[in-house]
Amino acid sequence: MKYTRWLRSYVGHQRILQVRVSAFVRDATAAILLCRRADVMLWDVPGGTLELDEAPAHGIAREVQEETGLVIEAERLIGVYGGPEFHWSYPNGDQAQILAIFFTARIVGGAMHPAGHENVNVAFFPPDRLPPLLPRTRRMLDDALAAKREASFNQ
Repeated sequence: MKYTRWLRSYVGHQRILQVRVSAFVRDATAAILLCRRADVMLWDVPGGTLELDEAPAHGIAREVQEETGLVIEAERLIGVYGGPEFHWSYPNGDQAQILAIFFTARIVGGAMHPAGHENVNVAFFPPDRLPPLLPRTRRMLDDALAAKREASFNQ
């Protein structure tokens, strides 16, 4: 049983802490990989919740492959994010406080598929023509595109 499902069986819709890993992936033209979420119909970087005992780099590789079909390798930490703008309400009423770990990653294999059960579309977008994003995603992408030497963590 998935950890979050197990935890929800005890706490119901109450807010829980979720550790989310996500990836900043670009193609050969520097376009950014995004997924259009089925729950809110906004675009987000690919990623998801870590499972118990899962290392962040393994979790992001698993999530990106599940969501996009691409095999990636994490290369560098962009930032760790949390706070009020990372509070999330799922359509079913579940509440979460997200701690987001954001990596730069490169494609090492696989073949992109256009949709999965969590997403209705997967596509690459030029940085100057991004589609409607989740608000938290904009902040994370701004840090990724700034190419800072050190990871962001205290904003």
